[in-house]
Amino acid sequence: MNKNKIAKGIKILISSFIPIFMGPFMIHLGQLKNNYFLIILGVITCLIAIVMIFTSLFRIINELFQK
Repeated sequence: MNKNKIAKGIKILISSFIPIFMGPFMIHLGQLKNNYFLIILGVITCLIAIVMIFTSLFRIINELFQK
């Protein structure tokens, strides 16, 4: 078990908190001001957060169950 890979996965998981909270905030702000660019940017930010979460969890689980 390589602890560096697990640590890197945890760092990615922790850093995914930024787009998790910024995405819905941008979507809400874009709806208040009727700004479609901000809404699209918020959706893209949410998708980036989802990809970061799955990537980090996949990396951690692979390293934990590696023989």
